[in-house]
Amino acid sequence: MSTAAVVSALMVGALTLGASPLAAQAGGGGVAGDAGRGRQVYERYCVQCHGERADGAGEVARWSQPKPRDFRQGVFKFTSTSYGLLPTTADLDRVIQNGLYGTRMPPFAALSKRERRDVIAYLQTQSPRWRTEQPGTPLAIPAEPTPTRESVTKGRELFEANCAKCHGDGTGNGTAAAKGMLDDWGMAIAPANLTLGRGKWARTVRDIYVRAMAGINGTPMPESGDALTPEQVWQVAHYVQALGGWPGSTPELRQFAAQLPPPSGAELPAAGAPADTTKQ
Repeated sequence: MSTAAVVSALMVGALTLGASPLAAQAGGGGVAGDAGRGRQVYERYCVQCHGERADGAGEVARWSQPKPRDFRQGVFKFTSTSYGLLPTTADLDRVIQNGLYGTRMPPFAALSKRERRDVIAYLQTQSPRWRTEQPGTPLAIPAEPTPTRESVTKGRELFEANCAKCHGDGTGNGTAAAKGMLDDWGMAIAPANLTLGRGKWARTVRDIYVRAMAGINGTPMPESGDALTPEQVWQVAHYVQALGGWPGSTPELRQFAAQLPPPSGAELPAAGAPADTTKQ
């Protein structure tokens, strides 16, 4: 059997189990999950990728890029909290529900809210961080200003100064990316192609704002910290939104952004070579 067939069979097996969810038990709603029940959910739906020891070394892991999360380390990429802090339950719930676009992490919409809370409670037993630290407080997000040509222009300037080294012209072709980049687990990682109109986690301009403000744990993507004001982060978000078909972007601003000079810092293809549009 081919590698693709093996992976597909394992993933379909995990997802089709959603047709017969675990029997409902007491608890749920806003109540913290039950780790004992959560282990059963984990063994049904998660062990194929994340492994029996929650170390990210499941049966599918060898064919996965990026690799499945090693929950023993207590490091989670996509959070609404400041860089380096533990995620909230809502952060983990979002990833379980929606999956991560372009990866082998599928959406588990078939799981009930109680099942998701239970498996989250189980994951929180896998790292000592959960015993010594509390989840961070979600970042305060100010109201979004109206995107305009001026905000897109300013966003492009800020993008060039702060983002182009990795993201280049928005396709992920920055000079740092061309030299090769690694995440905190020692795996090769590429900057996101922001022209696709969505990211692994990000779907909206608000999501772009959060990622620019908070960074991505375990990766070279830093938090903005004091380098940018909230107003400036919104301007960067509006420029990124105008680079592709992100929800809320307008044809006018996409056309306007396309006419702006591309940010310097991109590793341009050799003359005559086609541009690499591979999704990262």
